[in-house]
Amino acid sequence: MPARLIARRSLFACLLALFASTCQAAVVECSLNTDRSQFGSQLELAIDGDACAQFSVGFLFYTQQEYEQSRLWYASAAEQGVTRAAFELALLYRDHLLDDPGVERVRWMNMAAEQGLVHAQIELAFDYIENPGDSAERVRVMSWLEQAAQQGDVKAMYLLGWLYGNDASGVQDMASDDELGMHFSLADDKALYWTCQAAERDDADAQMSLSDAYSYGRGTRVNQVQRRLWLERAASNGSEEARQWLDTSDMAWYSRLERWVKWQLVDETARCPDEAMAAFSE
Repeated sequence: MPARLIARRSLFACLLALFASTCQAAVVECSLNTDRSQFGSQLELAIDGDACAQFSVGFLFYTQQEYEQSRLWYASAAEQGVTRAAFELALLYRDHLLDDPGVERVRWMNMAAEQGLVHAQIELAFDYIENPGDSAERVRVMSWLEQAAQQGDVKAMYLLGWLYGNDASGVQDMASDDELGMHFSLADDKALYWTCQAAERDDADAQMSLSDAYSYGRGTRVNQVQRRLWLERAASNGSEEARQWLDTSDMAWYSRLERWVKWQLVDETARCPDEAMAAFSE
């Protein structure tokens, strides 16, 4: 590989790492103590500033529906780097257990996402898909999803593929020197790659998307056999939409028989397009 390309990739890796770590506090790993008989001792430790005890106390207050007390202790733990506390606090606002003028849920969810919590990253990705923001927000969301996908999170793989392939969410014109923007710009091959990664791990949404790609030729050649095979896999994984597409109950019996006979001659299994496998083959 040319030295210039190696240098550019190294520079991009550094930029992505710097971007992902912006405003990131030291992360504290905690085991949740749910034993109510130890509440008194946990509360003493929490008052003394123990972050993990604060997290546990916040949870115990939550189980008693004392949400304001839960908020106080979760916030204290989160400020000390307990990522899960930030996420749980964001959920209190999301589920309307606490009053939120519209910023608190996002603030705490962002804190958890910036510290690498996959659940928070996925939650914010759904936020973005529902209400797309500017290119900077898109890059931030996709960088989180890429981290989560590389760690094996299937839903992150699907969402990353969706963002790579969706015209409505993409940034069409990126500056040639914008490494991050170019990396996360619209790309059918990357969309197929991540969609396939999720589909092969039995994500029904990804299997439906892959079926659509084969049906319409998005990023690959039209292949109605593969379309049907992926529909069947999606249906077996609970997709009602896939079941509806496969439903032939309104067809005449002889048409259903003819289709069934033809299908018995098919000797293929569901597979990803060659274009998807080539996306990261370098």
